[in-house]
Amino acid sequence: MKAIVFAILSFCFISAHAQDFTSADQVIDKYLEVTKIKANAASITDLVMNYTSESPRGVAETEIKYQFPLKYNMSIFSNGMELMSTVYDGEKLARKSSFGNNAPQEPKTGNAAKAEAQKSNPFFELDYKNQGFSANLLPKEGDFYVVEFKDSEGKTWKDYYNSKTGFKDKSWVKMESPRGSFETTVLIENYKAFKGSDILFPVVKKQTTQMGEISNELQSIKVNKGLKAKDFEIK
Repeated sequence: MKAIVFAILSFCFISAHAQDFTSADQVIDKYLEVTKIKANAASITDLVMNYTSESPRGVAETEIKYQFPLKYNMSIFSNGMELMSTVYDGEKLARKSSFGNNAPQEPKTGNAAKAEAQKSNPFFELDYKNQGFSANLLPKEGDFYVVEFKDSEGKTWKDYYNSKTGFKDKSWVKMESPRGSFETTVLIENYKAFKGSDILFPVVKKQTTQMGEISNELQSIKVNKGLKAKDFEIK
């Protein structure tokens, strides 16, 4: 009897161990499955996503417009005034800001612009290889599969996928700036579907940087509203 029990327990252990993912592709495929991105993203031509944000600087609202395969327009407002904006028209990426001297920045072009724009894509994992990114599975950390992504410019970041649920729960990146390097961690919570799509989107993103914490909450999504080229013009 003891031998039988031992054999059963050994089989269960081997079966459970065999289910562990051994490649980034497996982890990413599970994420695309549980979020229902794989099954539904192809039917979406454009999205409008609205967030509310709280930070040490106060409360703000963010609107992000996407047109696929990928153009996007992000604007951040506070008290009815636009604070920052980023526009990618499919070739160039331009930023404006009301902070500092407010001098216009030269738009990014080529691979640098494309890579930065693709990182904002809510369906990034679906087509990352065709967009010049690579993914590598790092050693597991607790309950998390850790996938390191690299863009065509050689920049990397780590995404942490929950081994129990398949969802992405955290993202980490180290960035360089004129003031030195700094780290940013984003905690991701409460995936849910919004009207118009079965896809499960992350509702809360809590971003921690050297400037403090920024909490973003997704309030609404509009699907296939028929966005036009003028919505993504760089002015």
